[in-house]
Amino acid sequence: MQSKALKKFSHIVLLLSKGIANRKLYYSDHPRVNSYALDVVNLVNDYCALTSAEELFIGIYEGNFIFDGKRVFGPSVTGKPLIQLADKFHCGGFSLQQGITISELRNFFDITALRNIPARKLSDARALLLKYGISKIGLGDLFKGGFDQRPSGVHSPWEGQTISESLGSPTVLFQELYDVVSISYGDAAFDRALDLDRTQSVSEFMLKYVQSNFADVMQYVHYPDYDSYTVGHSVRVASLAVWVGSKMGWQDRDLLTIGTAALLHDIGKCKTPDEILMKKGKLTEEEYAVVKEHPNDGTEILLGQKNISPIALAACWGHHLRFDRGGYPNQPAWAIRHPVTALLQICDVFEALTAVRPYKSAMEPREAYSIMLQDKGGFHPALLATFIQIVGLYPPGTFVQLADGRIGMVLEETLNIDRPKLIVTTTQRGQPLFDQDHYVLNLSDEQHKDEVVESLLLNYLDV
Repeated sequence: MQSKALKKFSHIVLLLSKGIANRKLYYSDHPRVNSYALDVVNLVNDYCALTSAEELFIGIYEGNFIFDGKRVFGPSVTGKPLIQLADKFHCGGFSLQQGITISELRNFFDITALRNIPARKLSDARALLLKYGISKIGLGDLFKGGFDQRPSGVHSPWEGQTISESLGSPTVLFQELYDVVSISYGDAAFDRALDLDRTQSVSEFMLKYVQSNFADVMQYVHYPDYDSYTVGHSVRVASLAVWVGSKMGWQDRDLLTIGTAALLHDIGKCKTPDEILMKKGKLTEEEYAVVKEHPNDGTEILLGQKNISPIALAACWGHHLRFDRGGYPNQPAWAIRHPVTALLQICDVFEALTAVRPYKSAMEPREAYSIMLQDKGGFHPALLATFIQIVGLYPPGTFVQLADGRIGMVLEETLNIDRPKLIVTTTQRGQPLFDQDHYVLNLSDEQHKDEVVESLLLNYLDV
């Protein structure tokens, strides 16, 4: 039940954030805004029925969403608009009560669209909600002091729960990456100029962080982001491409270009109708033909921008071209594929196979590699072999369970693809160790030859 409740929590955060973003683009009663409001109402009621609770509380602490006292990864990235709103409201989170109405949600979105929200303190924000007729959305107090303290008579959602002190790390990076891709999609959809300077700046931030903290970054590569997976996909492909390129010894200036190109490689999908992008079943031939236009659409968008790099154009146009010259769009006989495009194609397919989608669960890397290796002529053979060696069967940032029951986070691959280096975080019985008791275990070392990985724990942090 806990896992199901967390999924509903994550989806509600995403829908609220998308509702906030879309209300700034459209009028209050626009079908998109109404759709997000209706979905939130239904999910809140489902959550309350599942948990036997009267409300769902969305806690926010230091730029992260908190569920059951723990940081949750995906929502903290995709839900940045809601985090920013909490800051404007001077609150520590939002409670959505059973029986909330679509009208209240629309009014809530209306408030978020105000140029200046008239709230200097939490009491002002609470009064503002009441002024707009909103009674089923509450604002939590800012979290301060010990977790066992709360003002007398004041509802506190934290209930004395503990929160890990490692609440910062790569959250800000992924929020910025997600933000810059999302904004670029919106600008392109409305034929506005893209902010390439910001995209390149965030790409530089990603480069520096990935090179030193890739295991932390990869924890975010596996979160399910449901409705906005197209944006999340570009962020994850960029992270993978920069990491693999850096491990191959490519220079920083080239890695910076790769990051920017990867973030924008799917921008043409902003022209693809949502009902096709989000379809859960198999696409018809006509629908697939529409999807196949996104490289051309994206290239046209990028050609209209100032100072766009040739590599970004090549990646956008050619990321669905195969090594055997198949794929799409059709290419002239004289065309030569750039190595960056070949790498992005591998990262693009690997991410699509291993990530959560509305229509499928995550696939283990081992199975993804098998599919890719069986596709003769699909990928540059040397690059694919290098990619598999670098990323491995247990990618950095994922969690694995050893045969004796201990669980650890993979830090990096070794020359033995099935024997990674990891940091052990639990006892043999699966009980969490204190941070200071974590220890590094390199399974490729001779003294650990009898210790083996039993299973890869997909979405370990979300259960």
